[in-house]
Parts: sequence; C-alpha cells; structure tokens
Amino acid sequence: MTADHVLAHGLGGRADLPMPTWLALFAGVLVVLVSFFALAALWTEPKLRGTGAGTPLPAGLARVVDARATRVALRAVGVLLLAMLLATAWFGTDSSATNPAATWFYVWFWVALVPLSLALGPIWRQLSPLRTLAAALRAGLQVLPPLRDGGRWRRALPERVGYWPATIGLLAFLWLELVYAESDSPRAIAVFVTAYALVHVVAGAVFGRRWFDHGESFEVYFGLIAALSPFGRRGDGALVLRNPLDGLLTIERSHGLTPVVLVVLGSTAFDGLTRLPLWSDVTEGSSGVMLALLGTAGLAAAIIAISGIYTGGIWLTRPYLRRNADGQAFEPYSAFAHALVPIMIGYTVAHYFSFAVFQGQAGLLLASDPFGLGWNLFGMASATIDYTVVGTTTIAFVQVAGIVVGHILGVTSAHDRAIGVLRTNYVKVGQYPMLAVMVAYTATGIALVAGV
Repeated sequence: MTADHVLAHGLGGRADLPMPTWLALFAGVLVVLVSFFALAALWTEPKLRGTGAGTPLPAGLARVVDARATRVALRAVGVLLLAMLLATAWFGTDSSATNPAATWFYVWFWVALVPLSLALGPIWRQLSPLRTLAAALRAGLQVLPPLRDGGRWRRALPERVGYWPATIGLLAFLWLELVYAESDSPRAIAVFVTAYALVHVVAGAVFGRRWFDHGESFEVYFGLIAALSPFGRRGDGALVLRNPLDGLLTIERSHGLTPVVLVVLGSTAFDGLTRLPLWSDVTEGSSGVMLALLGTAGLAAAIIAISGIYTGGIWLTRPYLRRNADGQAFEPYSAFAHALVPIMIGYTVAHYFSFAVFQGQAGLLLASDPFGLGWNLFGMASATIDYTVVGTTTIAFVQVAGIVVGHILGVTSAHDRAIGVLRTNYVKVGQYPMLAVMVAYTATGIALVAGV
C-alpha cells in the first residue's frame, strides 16, 4: 500500500476525540434513546407528507432553475469536468502526489457532492455527463436501420432489474477505493472511470433515461442524499422549499433500493475497521493478491454484518405490522429503508470530513500543474496543504455529531412511518427492534471513529 493510499484514507482516529471513548458512546446512545422516547410521547400521528409537502419557490427562481439554458450550461460543465478528469488521469503523472485526478475523483466528486446534494438537491442528475453522452449516442442510434428482427435499438428496462446495476457499480467503486492497493493511482482511476462511463453511456442509450434513475450508481446514491435537501419537487412538479424529512418520503419504496444504502453503510464500517490495530494484525505481511483477497473478504463481511443487523430488526418488526387491503402485511424492508439514508450520510460525514478538509486542498494546489510539465497556472505550485485549518477537537465534534444527528433524523423518520404501518396497540413496542438497530449503528459508528 502506497503512502499516498494511506493519506487518502488517513482520517481522524482516537486522538481526535476530546473525551473518553466510553463517554462519547454513552452520550451518543443516550441522545438516540431520549429522542425515541420523546417522539413516542409527543409524535402520535403521522406528520410527514412526502410529495404533498412544500412551499413553492418564487416563480422567477423556478423559471431560472428549469430554463433550458440552465440545463444546457450544467450539462456542458459536466462534460468538461469529465474530460478534465480523464485527461489528467490518462496523460498526467501516475502519482497522486503530483496528479490531481485522485483528489478530484475521491474528494471533489465522491465526497464534495454529498454536501452539494444536501444543499441543492439532485445536482449530479443535472450535471451528469453520462446522461449527455448517452442522449447523443441515442440520437445516433435512432438513425440506424432496424435490427434483423425488425426491432429498434431502443429497449425498455425490465422491471426485475430494479436497482441491482447501481448496487453492483457501487460495489465496484468501493472495492477500488477501499480494497485495491493502488486506488490512488491516476491510471487505475482512468481505467475505472473510462470503463464505467462506457457501460453507462451505452446502457443509457439503449434503455433510455430510466437506466440512469435505476442503474447509474452515483446518480442513485447522490439522489438518495438529495432527498434530504430542503429543496425538491412536489408531486405536481413544482419546485418547493420543504421539511427535509418530507423529502425522505419521496424516495421510491423499492425492495431493491435497500441494498444500495446497506452497501454504503457497510463500506464506511469497513473503512473504519481498516484503521484498527486488529486489521493491521490481520493483514501484516500480506501483499498483492493475498492483501486484495483479505480486503475483499473484510469489505464483504462488513456489508453482511451491517445488513444482518437491519434484517434482524425488520424480522422482529414483522409481527407488529398492519395488514393492507389484500390482507397482506406491509413490506417492511422498503417501508423503513428511507430512514437509513440520514444514517448513511452521518457515517459519510464522520469518515470523510477530515479527509475532505485536508486532502481536498490538494485538488486545487495540484491543478497548477495537472500534467506534471512544470506549469504554475495558478501560482500555487510550491504551496502545501494547511493542516492547521481545522483542529482535532472540531474534527471530533463533527464526526460524533454527524453520526448522532444522522441517527436522530433516522429515528424520527422511522417513527413517523411506524405510526402508519404498525398496528395501533403496538406502535411503541413494535419500534423497539428498529430502535435497537439505530443504537447498534450509533455505537458501532462512534467506536470505529474513535479507533476502538
């Protein structure tokens, strides 16, 4: 594992916590428990309205957002950014110490789009160069003669496909980021991004826009995060300002969407696990294929463990579910999946905050000489990362707060849903299994951040 790779994943550990680990665990779990019992006492009717909620934005602002010129400009920016990333990744130096491609990809894209999506909504959907290139390819395919069977090149995406392409794509990306020993190599990034773009541009051209809604991993992931934005669209299409928890209810209730969230949650747990002395002991002396196999097994085990906790909670919730008009119990996996999204975001903040603050600076500094040719475009060729811009106490506060706030929002959203899907006399007791899931996730997240 290269020094650059260590830097890419060298987030804050135990030394960042300004309090004993046991106290952080106790405080985090206590806040989640108090929040639940306060909700159980005071929140007795469903309050969230989902697609029916929101105050329309001023007409002028809505026109600007929906204007064709705005859409074209954002798509042009997206294509330009993809071209810049691929150009530096393929033709710059093959070291993240001198090539900004790794920082642009892992920090400016994977991490920075999280707060942007929270603030602005589905921004990646608007920027996506893959949608733009797929639309261009689709236009080209339409002028081709019909296939031998008389059909056209365009196909409908089968319903049974669901979100599995997005889940598989996320697994591939997370394996590259967290397992592959040379994940910071610009050439490795170039190969991944090129292959990923080709697959989704062709699939998007064949299956249409629905492919990106269900199959494009990053659009699905950032779309889940964007659901928690205060800006969104009401059921009638109007742009509105809304309660972010109402936005969570707009997430499509699909069983296939739950694995997407669980994969991301499991990957952040594995990311924390790799910083523990235990993981160092397990991988000591390993390299090459053996190290990759151990990392793959560890990533799979973390995802399975996180998924098992959620599955267990849902299994224990089943006896308390109401019956629908057909006499069947509500499907609980998708019913509560949206409540995992704030937790997923909280884990992401906890694990990537210091990485984004420090390593994110390198993306700008290295941009002065993106191809390693001795340029100094922005006069920052000799500048270095400022590691004093944020102190360890602030980092620790953001890490713990991210996990705790994420779980409070998750508990709140799950409670509102539970009132509607649990039998009337079992609303409180029926939530205990999911409360146990939230407590387990809170404790695990804080323990991993603390480096226990």
